[in-house]
Amino acid sequence: MAANISHLKVVGQSAALADDAILRWLPKQQLWIDPTRLNQLSGERGLRLHILPGSFADAKGRIVTERIELELVEIVHKAGMLLAARPTTSRDGVFESAGMFGLEARSGTEILTLLKPLHIEWPINTLQNRPSKLQIVTLANASTRSFSALADQDWIPFFNNNQPLLKLNGQRWLKFDIDHLGWFSAQQPLSKEGLKSMLSVRYPDQRFEHKQAFLVFHHHQAVVKLFPYENKFCAFNIPRRAAASVVMLGFNKGQYYLGHTSFDGHSANNLALKLEVVEATMVPQLIYALVNAPK
Repeated sequence: MAANISHLKVVGQSAALADDAILRWLPKQQLWIDPTRLNQLSGERGLRLHILPGSFADAKGRIVTERIELELVEIVHKAGMLLAARPTTSRDGVFESAGMFGLEARSGTEILTLLKPLHIEWPINTLQNRPSKLQIVTLANASTRSFSALADQDWIPFFNNNQPLLKLNGQRWLKFDIDHLGWFSAQQPLSKEGLKSMLSVRYPDQRFEHKQAFLVFHHHQAVVKLFPYENKFCAFNIPRRAAASVVMLGFNKGQYYLGHTSFDGHSANNLALKLEVVEATMVPQLIYALVNAPK
């Protein structure tokens, strides 16, 4: 049953509107660093960064010595993955993510590259099952087509082996070095084996300028991006018996539309979405409420 969006309880959730053309809301953090010194920084969600002097270079390979803006995005819940358009599908499989983060460095308007390894200390609390199975992956050019509509990108392993998970005062930590900036996730295969389902979802044709839809699992930290086809969204090879919700966001002539319906984990070809007009500034809070509503 679809939720009544107009009666959802909205909880405070910091998020900044960004890049409306592709419907992405990214909770960005702006950190300033002196690249000539050792920098030790912490994100709002607990991610720690240790940056050595002389770690950044410009497009010509020259070491940057002027002040640098480091942009950090930390995602710890499913609503954030949806708002950032970062599904947890990879190599034609569905995964659970214990969290994601993205890093980008700039000097003025120029994008910088990393010369020296950057040390990461990452608190992991959101995934309780099989934490030893977590693997660090990074977003890179795809070798196979993933569920994501971004066919040219996919999550790929960053290390050949799983990274050890450390525990200190009840907090789980992943500690590792990265040799490039970009997006990273800690994930493991969704614990649902056996038969797979296909999903087709219809929605009212509003001649949207932009649209996207996601399948958000109720009891797993997993998000699947659906493929648009005419006035439908489709997905294949979805693990059965894993209940989920479909959330759609559309944009047309300056107006946002939000829709929601449930999926019971079995083959479905006739699900339908009812769309409601929503204010742009309310989209992040409404999606957070939809994803976290009691099931």
